[in-house]
Amino acid sequence: MKLVELLQGIDVREMRGSAEVEVTDLAYDAADAAPGACFVAIKGTKRDGVEFAGDAVARGAIAVVSERPAEIHGNASNVVVDDSRRALGFMSARLLGDPSASMTVVGVTGTSGKTTITYLMESIFASAGKPSGVIGTVECRFPGERIKATQTTPQSLDIQRLLARMRKSGCSACALEVSSHALTQERVAGCRFDAGIFTNLTPEHMDYHNGMDDYFAAKAILFERILLESGKPAAVAAINADDPYGLEMARRSTVPVILFALKNPADVTASDLKFDSSGLRMRVETPAGSFQCRSRLCGSFNAQNILAAVAAAVRIGIPIEKIREGIENLTYVPGRFEAVKNDRGVLALVDYAHKPDALENVLSHAKELMNGRGGRLIAVFGCGGDRDRKKRPLMGRAVAGLADIVIVTSDNPRSESPEAIIEEILPGVREQAPKFSGEVGYEVIVDRREAITRAVSLARRGDVIVVAGKGHEDYQIIGDRRIHFDDREVLSELLK
Repeated sequence: MKLVELLQGIDVREMRGSAEVEVTDLAYDAADAAPGACFVAIKGTKRDGVEFAGDAVARGAIAVVSERPAEIHGNASNVVVDDSRRALGFMSARLLGDPSASMTVVGVTGTSGKTTITYLMESIFASAGKPSGVIGTVECRFPGERIKATQTTPQSLDIQRLLARMRKSGCSACALEVSSHALTQERVAGCRFDAGIFTNLTPEHMDYHNGMDDYFAAKAILFERILLESGKPAAVAAINADDPYGLEMARRSTVPVILFALKNPADVTASDLKFDSSGLRMRVETPAGSFQCRSRLCGSFNAQNILAAVAAAVRIGIPIEKIREGIENLTYVPGRFEAVKNDRGVLALVDYAHKPDALENVLSHAKELMNGRGGRLIAVFGCGGDRDRKKRPLMGRAVAGLADIVIVTSDNPRSESPEAIIEEILPGVREQAPKFSGEVGYEVIVDRREAITRAVSLARRGDVIVVAGKGHEDYQIIGDRRIHFDDREVLSELLK
């Protein structure tokens, strides 16, 4: 495709060289540039990709797109644009045949629930006879392929390549997790969404965003601009009316809104909600009719996730019966309130919860499941290193306020000292340390395996163990090492 065709609709400030050159590929890493490629220089937090334009040209790139003139030699063209990240998204979609234009694409954003909702959408699509793919935190997958995820939302070129492969494999739909980082960095530019789902907003990524207003503004990009920009005439926003930020998001949406809620008035609601350790049951009311459903997912937070998926599915035209079937066919979501089987009479759960509100949700539901068990709630958790430090004491307070036995340990310490991270968690724990057989109500065990071992040794029939923070992850990052570690494997081994 000619460079001039790739640039259609993109504001070009300056063009040096020919726009008629034939572009065969795109690259945003100079090391990936090959003969015939166009290198799109992205400005990062530390370095500007334009500094590597010469390397890309030396590898065969015939054009460079950048936000300031590139110092390159030879005949390579240089296109100067206002926003190279945005340009990369639209150029990627155009070069790869605009794959999302012919697919049903649902984007899910919010602090919590994104992964579960994409799994629900995938199951609903399958019930409706629409082969689909998922792009998200756990993995990117579609029929015949599974790719372990390295970030919640990949770079725009990688998303478009995945969508193109999905379309080629026969997929007609995709559920995509959309992070706030992705929205501010234009990673979903060029994606044509049929629906956007907003789950909730609680403090998270405060090391990246300048406060909650900035965090909200990032999420709002999907509803204020991208859904309308998608160009799909029936695009819709499914928004949580139980969340204060959701009501403001609905006001800002530039496409029609369908509201879902467990408590407040909404278009999609639930009644007769009941749950136990085997899952939940409820009656769902929608503008297209009502239905009774069962789900293997547990907790009121998952009931709300189900309503989110129902709202989007109803508005994109999936029949009620197929929606119900899809919900009931989903047996579990990896690392999300995932039970580890054992014959010791202990309910052992692993969850990805790594934010104060998520921990409260998970532990509150775990306590509800204990009704009639006569046991105690044992919680094992830590905080990741090189991430938002302000939430550490808040997480400690959330856990200590609900659990009977608290064991504070390492998560992914990364470049930080595990002991230093734990010291920042403990003030919150000490505020309301639970009372149990120990002297101070909590224990600190830095080694995560040892901490889980201790939890299992303390557990007796009727107790519930929750190991939180890592969920589906099968690794631990300590310093610059990435070692294999899976909470589910460790629990299963120890409970034998």
